[in-house]
Amino acid sequence: MSIGTNTASSEQLRSYVERIENIRAAKKQLAQDEAAVKAEAKAAGFTPKAILACVRIRAMKPHDRAESEAMLDMYLHALGMASEPPLFRAAGLMSIDTAVKEQVIARMADFVPPPGAGEIVVNMGGVPVRLFRDKDGVVQTQEVVEKPAPAPGSTTPARAPTPDVPDVDLPGAEQMGRDYAKDNRPVIDNPFPFGDARRARFDAGWRKQTGNDGMGPDEDD
Repeated sequence: MSIGTNTASSEQLRSYVERIENIRAAKKQLAQDEAAVKAEAKAAGFTPKAILACVRIRAMKPHDRAESEAMLDMYLHALGMASEPPLFRAAGLMSIDTAVKEQVIARMADFVPPPGAGEIVVNMGGVPVRLFRDKDGVVQTQEVVEKPAPAPGSTTPARAPTPDVPDVDLPGAEQMGRDYAKDNRPVIDNPFPFGDARRARFDAGWRKQTGNDGMGPDEDD
């Protein structure tokens, strides 16, 4: 390809260069805007580092965040910086938190004996769950007592693809927040723009479904 002055190729090259320059200028402006927000927060008595930690946590998927926090707990306990092993603490919460129960069951899968050598039954709150390995050595879970069958005709409607700004009312926005949490999507995936009343209802639904506000670990009472 030949590039000369005032040729089609040179104009195409110039457009690429200018687009990159515009992007970098926009990034610089955004960095300045972020610095201004952090300065404003600091002047209001908040800690910018803690705010950035909240931003990072809110961008995480709920399951990834839970796994990261569990790993940190284990490491802190190994270093003598936590008084109670995380598995013991989680086991104590199984009867009141379904998500914790599922995490404990997932951790117990590592201790399931080989096929035909035995099984593990987790029975701490709710329906007992049996863990065993199939003939291929894959861990399987099975509730010891089956849940009641759903009422005839009751089905869960499939979620339609979500446009940029969904056309739903306030209750619909809250239900979407719950659905996003069930799909393991972070709260910052909220599809409603700032200033839209449905944005707050979406966040409320996400919090109700996950049991947290997406801002980091809850403080102990």
